[in-house]
Amino acid sequence: MIEALGIHLMICLVTSNTKLRDELTKLFNEGSINYREVDPSSELVLTSLYDSAVTAVIVDSFTTRIEQSAWIDMLGSLARRLPVFVLGQYSTTSKISSNRSAELLGWIEDMQAGTIMSMLQAAGVLNSAHKSFVPANIPIFNMQVPLHMIQGNGALSMLVINTSGFRKISVEFGFEVYQKLQDFFQRMLFEMWGQQGSFRRHDIIMRRSINSNTYYVFLEQSRISRTVPAPGVLEKVADRLTLKIQQMIWAEIFKPRDQKRIPDCINVLPDFSLGHSTALHNPCLDTVDVIEHLIETATDVAKAQMRRVRDREREILQTIIHSREILYPNYQAVFDLRKLTKDKVDQVKAAQSIAPVADVLYGFESLIRFRKELLEEKLAGDHLVHMDFKLLRPDILFAMAAHSKVSLELDQLCLGLGVAGAVDLPGPLMVNILPRNLMHLERLSHLLTPRANLVFEISESEGFSNPRQMDKIRSYVEKIDCLIAADDFGKGHASIERVIKMRPALIKLDRSLVERIQSEPAKKIFVEGIVKAAKMVNAKVLAEGIETWEEASTVQAIGVDLIQGFLLHRPESLEKILEQLKAAGEQNLGSVA
Repeated sequence: MIEALGIHLMICLVTSNTKLRDELTKLFNEGSINYREVDPSSELVLTSLYDSAVTAVIVDSFTTRIEQSAWIDMLGSLARRLPVFVLGQYSTTSKISSNRSAELLGWIEDMQAGTIMSMLQAAGVLNSAHKSFVPANIPIFNMQVPLHMIQGNGALSMLVINTSGFRKISVEFGFEVYQKLQDFFQRMLFEMWGQQGSFRRHDIIMRRSINSNTYYVFLEQSRISRTVPAPGVLEKVADRLTLKIQQMIWAEIFKPRDQKRIPDCINVLPDFSLGHSTALHNPCLDTVDVIEHLIETATDVAKAQMRRVRDREREILQTIIHSREILYPNYQAVFDLRKLTKDKVDQVKAAQSIAPVADVLYGFESLIRFRKELLEEKLAGDHLVHMDFKLLRPDILFAMAAHSKVSLELDQLCLGLGVAGAVDLPGPLMVNILPRNLMHLERLSHLLTPRANLVFEISESEGFSNPRQMDKIRSYVEKIDCLIAADDFGKGHASIERVIKMRPALIKLDRSLVERIQSEPAKKIFVEGIVKAAKMVNAKVLAEGIETWEEASTVQAIGVDLIQGFLLHRPESLEKILEQLKAAGEQNLGSVA
């Protein structure tokens, strides 16, 4: 028999579930926990529940002797003075959901003995000698836990983890991707439970409802040495856990595709935030109202933290953009595929240089890179937003910029850096540009000098829907002797209709269309159609991301004009490229284009 504060503890078990009853009684006996079994059909049910020795109740959601609504009312009344856990699903039928008492009860749906023991433990029914029961997963919110924690301790602190921002994933990528992310996040929180620097073993984590994106963490009283947390302590805890969760999600994003537990299309941190609050027990107030206010306050703080995180992300991107030192351009060569042979490819591999294919050089594309050491030096001290500078990629940087609403500014910086650094490169220079920046190209003319012969690759990361404005832009681009290219055709907003309206001089096929094309007939047929359509509108076709000669020879046979990819050239600095061209003896290759 357990003793606490001189009171003999006794659990009253009223269930017809023989399997669960046997599992629980075995645990009770092993832990020398005093309990009483009562048959739900017995006339002694009410007498047993209201016995002064009973300190916790585990009951079925109905009995054969008492009408269900009356049973729920009685249990709700009892739950205000001792923990009452109801075995069964909180019904959504009007018979129960309209009953205010039902909301107060601790509903346990999974019927796991370990979960029930952990709920008893959290409600203070078990003493420290029996704090060894951990549920198999995150349980659903149970009002009985915070209710009796605050009554037993005189105060209660909690965290709210708000992941309602995940709904954006559903809109952008579909419900299946959203569901996988939600499942991963819940597994991640469960894995953190008990880890050093995370939630303590005896902090109680709960999900607000079965389909909710909100989690509650009720903090063990020993965490704060039985005192109310000092001002700012909980905020530091919330921020530290925010960083840890960010770190774990980033680690998942950067894993190899076959090892990821989240969909590959997620390449930025989904929105989430942590709030915190503390409440004191007040015998003059309804304890349920106190708990509800505690949760509301923590939820409001979580919303405030979300704004702080967004502002901090924007500040980080603004620092990167304004410094103009962190980012720099590399350049990748583009080649005339029609004149390329397998011998030349082999020569490139042997020489580790583009010198052997200088005679089939078409031009270059500007690709942004960043100095990771400088980035880490400027931003590593941040305590609210985690970034793994060693793994950060340009595509993720741009996705973060779009999320922080500074993508136009980042795009302008990259445009200016790419053009300014390529003055000495021969042939056309391809530069990426967002449609919204393209619409204001005249205002960005200062970024285009002193380089001429530019090809503006219109990014497919966002759409445009103003054909008349596109006509004006095309006229201006032609006026300054430049061209327009449809970039990443085959993904995003790309479509034949969009290309027809754009009337580009160049169509760039996305890597997804040419990867292993030699063994996929459907891709061949699709690309053949694109090539025929391009010829009808006098546009060239470029296959990007070519990595093997089999891919190159296949698109060559189809009639693709240009190629770009690791097969011939990885992005390099201007200095290295000029050394290779000099070695080829080509001083002026502008006419090659």
